[in-house]
Amino acid sequence: MNVTISLDDELCRLARHRAVDAKTSLSGWLAQLVKKEVLKSEPRREANLLDVLGDSEAGEVALEIPRFKESLPPADLHA
Repeated sequence: MNVTISLDDELCRLARHRAVDAKTSLSGWLAQLVKKEVLKSEPRREANLLDVLGDSEAGEVALEIPRFKESLPPADLHA
């Protein structure tokens, strides 16, 4: 997809130098920056059981199953 951006002359000059140093075009260098920022900012959420059950490749996902014995008070069976 083509996107048009506007940069002031000095910023464009500096960015072109960075692209040359990275042995890529200005467009390629900007695409790398955008990709890095987008992937970095994606919120990471924990997998839940429904995600794992619906994913045939989720066999390596570690699920932590809470231990109810530790989190609930003992039941009074004599009441």
